[in-house]
Amino acid sequence: MDWVLVPYKHQNLTWTQHGFNERIGEIEKIGKDAFSRLKGRWGCLKKRTEIKLQDLPVVLGACCVLHNICEIMNEEMDDEWKFEVFDDEMVVEDGACSLDSLKARDQIAHYLLHHGRANTAFF
Repeated sequence: MDWVLVPYKHQNLTWTQHGFNERIGEIEKIGKDAFSRLKGRWGCLKKRTEIKLQDLPVVLGACCVLHNICEIMNEEMDDEWKFEVFDDEMVVEDGACSLDSLKARDQIAHYLLHHGRANTAFF
């Protein structure tokens, strides 16, 4: 899964690594909130479905399009509708990342720090 950016997990992080982890955490929160609203709005996404596997992309796409229309139109959403997305968490196993993906993560972390995008508490 080379396309998944994962936070640094070892002890004694550098400022660059710490800043990267903070940004990843912010992005993860935004993503979880978006999926929470999406699942809250469309109940069929909250549970296992009886939809045929080959039809699932169409149903998911329709839910996403309709959800985005609701978001653009500032459609009210009751907080009770929000759905916990803890079941969607993906844990990447240690050693599952390629050297290329680790190098890409390091380059992104370096860019964030040196271009004022890290927002780290150290500064």
